[in-house]
Amino acid sequence: MNPQNKGTPPSRHLAALFTFIALLPLVYFIPPWIVEHISDDHRVATLLAVAIIVPIVSYLALPALFWFWRVINK
Repeated sequence: MNPQNKGTPPSRHLAALFTFIALLPLVYFIPPWIVEHISDDHRVATLLAVAIIVPIVSYLALPALFWFWRVINK
């Protein structure tokens, strides 16, 4: 969180829900796309999928969801 934001941190339940919401479509669509377009090898597809999904969730989806949550709860 930003040090200038003095609000309370979100609950673990909310963080778990947002993580689930962010992961579900990514895990559903990215691995099959990798298998179809990049590699049929299961290990390579898994490694690439994780390398793509983790940064998207960590740096884009979760910060955006928490920002949106703060905006609608003002």
